[in-house]
Amino acid sequence: MKIAILSRAAQNHSTRRLTEAAHSAGHVPYVLNPFGFDLQIRGKDKRIYYKGVPVEDYDVIVPRLSAATAAYGSEVVHHFEWVGIPVINRATPITNARNKFRTLRILAAQGLPVPPSFTVGSAEFLDRAVGDTGDYPFLMKPFHGTHGDGFLLLDTRASLASAVGAMCDLHQDYVIQPFINGPGVLDLRAIVVGGRVIAAMKRVAQAGEFRSNIHRGGYGTTVELPAQCIETAISATAAMGLVVAGVDMLHTADGPLILEVNPSPGFEEIETVTGIRIAEAIIAFAVNHSKKHQDP
Repeated sequence: MKIAILSRAAQNHSTRRLTEAAHSAGHVPYVLNPFGFDLQIRGKDKRIYYKGVPVEDYDVIVPRLSAATAAYGSEVVHHFEWVGIPVINRATPITNARNKFRTLRILAAQGLPVPPSFTVGSAEFLDRAVGDTGDYPFLMKPFHGTHGDGFLLLDTRASLASAVGAMCDLHQDYVIQPFINGPGVLDLRAIVVGGRVIAAMKRVAQAGEFRSNIHRGGYGTTVELPAQCIETAISATAAMGLVVAGVDMLHTADGPLILEVNPSPGFEEIETVTGIRIAEAIIAFAVNHSKKHQDP
């Protein structure tokens, strides 16, 4: 089976592992840079070219779109969908999940638990929004982004107002939430593939850092995921229209809160921590999905 992995970073751990897993299962993987495609529309005729060569004979597409490639890469995925080639995940869910605030709205609309959150178009509305949402400190996150980049922890009205004003001046969109931390709160990541949680870990921030992201010095440890968190991760992935996702959650005394749903989760750390071969699970699911797509 010909498996196209859409990624600009062939040596990225997750991309490399997917390639190895496809080879080991007897398939032929192709790592394709999303920016190497040109997409043709001529009436109802549709064509996809990669580096000038027509490419419409892949059996399944596995998008691994970063923040830098998500916009154009999603158009590539849309075009493969139009041509009729199965994809893991579809373009619109990828685009939705890349927007943190939109993700929260979609999840809340499905009755799933998310932290109280707000965004404002002007610092003029800040005091009322804060009064409706919670108490200091607040965590400020860009709508788009990964690895904890651009996160701000703000513990006074002056600092929050200053940050909001600066972001509005720069036309940058941010979601703002109460910073939830303390004894008994667990920062969890679950990997969902085909409606099942196949791996999970607890994330721990390094001393003096509020972000638990691995790229910020955080580290993962093994964890037995509570049943309520398993159900929440699966439901969140389905609500976003995804079939493969990384779901970040806080487990609190009142139950889980979903922080975000990543349509292209990295899995180096979680494979190392758990010993679970996530790449093989994704490839097996992609192959089975392609076969179902081909069946009359």
